[in-house]
Amino acid sequence: MFYLFVYHIVAKLIVLPYVRLFNRLEITGLDRIPDDGPAVIIANHVSMWDPVLMYCLVRKRTWFMAKSELFKIPVLSAVLKRICVFPIKRDSIDRTAIRKATQVLEEGCLLIVFPEGHRSRTREMLPFKQGAAMFAHRAKVPVYPVFFDNTRMIFPKSFRKRVRVTFGEPIDLSAFMEEKVNSALLKEITEEFRKSLELLQEKGLNG
Repeated sequence: MFYLFVYHIVAKLIVLPYVRLFNRLEITGLDRIPDDGPAVIIANHVSMWDPVLMYCLVRKRTWFMAKSELFKIPVLSAVLKRICVFPIKRDSIDRTAIRKATQVLEEGCLLIVFPEGHRSRTREMLPFKQGAAMFAHRAKVPVYPVFFDNTRMIFPKSFRKRVRVTFGEPIDLSAFMEEKVNSALLKEITEEFRKSLELLQEKGLNG
């Protein structure tokens, strides 16, 4: 926990000032994320900056999932483990990752999931995987959408470009929570996730 605290403070003191200095960073709706209790946060993924900014903005008791390939790099693997990141195999059912995600939520932490599984090279979101839906349904926790806009243009790729991070209202999943989990149900929940992120994207374009 000591290392986690130190990394979190350093990130806030270095990363956020850096982004604000060289870009026009706009953060909306951060107060919607609860200070206590478990929740799943889903977000689109367009840049390596997305998880970094999320790490800086949300509270400390936060866990991320990352592709298992990153944990094959010795130094990087050690750092990721220290800042509460655990691996997931993206192309198969990873029961170890499912158990870890469930444990994280049971302990009252936030779980950050990028449902696309890969970074999108355009403004269009990629197809969503169903892991986030499974975690939320299994733990019966609220889900909050977050939309990243223009994070791929963070300095030095551009100077004073507007970068936006929009935190949305919790997604209403009450109609699904009492149903027995199956592939069709997870598909429906995942579609709700996508609609919520598309709505945040649309609001950002019109804002």
